[in-house]
Amino acid sequence: MRAAVLLRPGAIELQDLPIPEAPPGGLVVRVRTALTDGTDFKAFRRGHPRMPMPTPFGHEFSGDVAASDSSFAVGDAVMCVHTAPCGECYWCKRGQEELCETIMPTMILGAYAEYIQVPERIVKRNCYPKPPELSYVTAAFLEPLSCVVHSLDLLNCRPDDNVLIIGDGGFGLLHAMLLKRSGATVLLAGRREPRLKIARDLGIETINARSRNIGEEIRKRTRDRGADIVIECTGREEVWEAAPDLARRGGTVSFFGGLPPDAKALFTASRLHYDEIRLISPFHFTPAAVKRARDLLVEKKIDPLPLITETVPLAEIATVFERLKNGEGIKFAVTP
Repeated sequence: MRAAVLLRPGAIELQDLPIPEAPPGGLVVRVRTALTDGTDFKAFRRGHPRMPMPTPFGHEFSGDVAASDSSFAVGDAVMCVHTAPCGECYWCKRGQEELCETIMPTMILGAYAEYIQVPERIVKRNCYPKPPELSYVTAAFLEPLSCVVHSLDLLNCRPDDNVLIIGDGGFGLLHAMLLKRSGATVLLAGRREPRLKIARDLGIETINARSRNIGEEIRKRTRDRGADIVIECTGREEVWEAAPDLARRGGTVSFFGGLPPDAKALFTASRLHYDEIRLISPFHFTPAAVKRARDLLVEKKIDPLPLITETVPLAEIATVFERLKNGEGIKFAVTP
């Protein structure tokens, strides 16, 4: 089979690899669509501690069952994510399945390929049939949407909240789409006008941070209070450090965008303490979040397709990541 291998940061090679076999209780999926993702892009740009290179990569996908040792039959269309918790460790038993001690070591990578192996633990907990009316591209959004559903679970957002989202990438837009659906007042801040136009076309208010001051705008909109909730979706140190100053007294700041492992962020302690700014940092997702994300997609309560810049063949995968590096597009759908 043809598969994209990340040799080192900035270098992708298409290789001929053996087609995997179905593991006990698991599947082999013939990938029909794989989406580009912020984590994959970070790995391409600078490497990733969870992705020793050379490595197959890509983890947002949907497809058809090509081989099965499970209740799924060959030919079934499926949508799934790339991890599942063990259900037995300290964190799983405390209801923090997203922090399962084995969830990262057992994740599957390699969706930028013709086939991918899916182990039993994922098949049992985080794999679903794809309805015929749901496109493979839409179904591939199950993983990123699950992350956003879990993120919003931690926020307990109220319908009367003013929410500031910083970052106009795929995750920023998915947050905005779900929050707008919940009734919250959303302002999306970003620096790339084509992405902000997509948000406006979806009915989301935006601010271009290149030309306008985010702090002044959010204070003007909230009678000088600041945002009830600030969601950081850029994964940049300077934005992490600025985010608490954009929240109101008693507000919440969510650091959704991850920083490099050795990064440190500095905050003004008195602001956090005397104004009771709550800091949270959502990570990954739970099976419950995956189920709700699946329902949102299947019931057509959210349409993520406006986030797709273009559909491209697997042969163009290296070009796609160069285009992302140059600031072009949001998410690409790759068809092996």
